[in-house]
Amino acid sequence: MTQTPAFPLIEVAGAAFERGRQYGRLARDRVHICVQNYRGIFEQKGVTWLRARELAAQFMPRIDAYSKELAEEIRGIAAGSDLPVEEIVAINSRTELMYGKHGHRPGEDVPDDDGCTGVIALPPATADGHTLHGQNWDWRDEAADCGIVLKLTPERGPSILCFVEAGMLARAGMNSAGVAVTGNFLECERDARREGIPLPLVRRQVLAGGSLGAAIQAVYQSQRMFSNNLMISQADGEAIDLETTPDEVFWISPEDDLLVHSNHFVSAAARAKVIDTGLRTNGDSLYRDRRVRRYLVQDHTRINVDTLRRAFQDRYGSPRAVCRTPVSGPGGKTSSTVATVIMDTTARRMWIAPRPYGPHEFTEYRL
Repeated sequence: MTQTPAFPLIEVAGAAFERGRQYGRLARDRVHICVQNYRGIFEQKGVTWLRARELAAQFMPRIDAYSKELAEEIRGIAAGSDLPVEEIVAINSRTELMYGKHGHRPGEDVPDDDGCTGVIALPPATADGHTLHGQNWDWRDEAADCGIVLKLTPERGPSILCFVEAGMLARAGMNSAGVAVTGNFLECERDARREGIPLPLVRRQVLAGGSLGAAIQAVYQSQRMFSNNLMISQADGEAIDLETTPDEVFWISPEDDLLVHSNHFVSAAARAKVIDTGLRTNGDSLYRDRRVRRYLVQDHTRINVDTLRRAFQDRYGSPRAVCRTPVSGPGGKTSSTVATVIMDTTARRMWIAPRPYGPHEFTEYRL
């Protein structure tokens, strides 16, 4: 097994359309790979590429109403990568198109690939008093071939460093104000019952703010179509976990200055009110968070980047482990841990390893 090359760093700046155009031009090859990946994935989910483009075009007015700036950036990415705008919207709307009323619906017995195990360790728990925030991102293995690290300097607001599939607006990242976000797939019976904003745009709005309060507000004010878990931290030493459904947000505070989350609802309020349909295909979520927490508890007050690296390499239950080795599914799809992302938000440093289930190396990126 050969080692996957490091994710390229793409640096853009300026007004929304211009930075989008730079993004699309500099990451053009990987944007095209991403579009081709999702063209195949959508068809596996029962959504033809023609239909995906038609549905994506219907999202654009909603995106314009949500954020003119992000809508312009999407148009810029399309222009820079020589692709139609609706194809950039389609990949940013991948959850909504794959799991909405036109594709797989919640409750269907279709094996899922989407997962994640996330961690936040606040200053009292770490060796150097820094805030550490990271995750393993589990998804289609081919996503590693279109991943990039995007460093973005807008005309207004904090600069952003985030890991993302090329052409998308955000996945896991942090900003110059010390705000960081990672996301975990959740699924419940309330999903796909109303229209909403694509999840990458919500994560990007979290990173657009200059404080933890602004980040939380961005989530509460977003209209969502699907459930998602958002782990949000701020370098000065606070964090929150938001388990979101389309119509409600449940919050979890750190315990012993730690937050760990995988892919099931944890908050008492959510467990009392929500039917967790994701566990039917993601049962390993119930032990993944416990496995990771043990590493953190063992090193409590001494947690460092190496602690997180060891935790994210845990192989209990392999292949359905914290670090997931490739698993083949229907139609030839293969899921795995695509990347490990670790952030020291106090130092504004990020380390990422592609395909960490095999030979891998962490590359450092700085904000």
